[in-house]
Amino acid sequence: MAEPEDPPNAPGDLEAVFAEVRPTLLRLAERLCGNLTDAEDVVQETFLRAVHGLPHDVRNVAAWLTTTLRNVGLDHLRKRKRRPSHEPITDHDALTQLEPDVPEPDWDNLTIDDIRDAVEVLEPAYRDVYRLHTFEGLSYKQVAERLGIQRVTVGTRLNRARGKLREVLFARFGLGSKP
Repeated sequence: MAEPEDPPNAPGDLEAVFAEVRPTLLRLAERLCGNLTDAEDVVQETFLRAVHGLPHDVRNVAAWLTTTLRNVGLDHLRKRKRRPSHEPITDHDALTQLEPDVPEPDWDNLTIDDIRDAVEVLEPAYRDVYRLHTFEGLSYKQVAERLGIQRVTVGTRLNRARGKLREVLFARFGLGSKP
């Protein structure tokens, strides 16, 4: 008795299916990724997933590959979004990093008492958050609980307190130009 033939695009001949659908998948991946290099990586990963884990009940390999490509492409975009952006360093950048035009303020001459005195000038909402976090070493959560505010508010107030404190210190001690 003759064996039944595989349906079209069955897993039996993956290499032929890959060759047939590669140009289409590459176009889809390039639209998704925005560049050819990443698109080729996504297509390659899609083919690897097919070779290592194509379900046996798949009737249309090309459709499965298209769906898998979309998922791989979205994963790739998420990973790329989480990676820090890399900017090329030029000769000009390297020189400016070695020889700063503006001298750094002399922060070494400040004492903790100078900073505590400057904190007293801040508005109470900023002063309290800054004291609790910086001088008492409480976490954002602990500061929020003690002051009865939201944790995110602690971060906002702390950031603003630091900026205002910097302005006060520049004004009091003439530490160069304002940031």
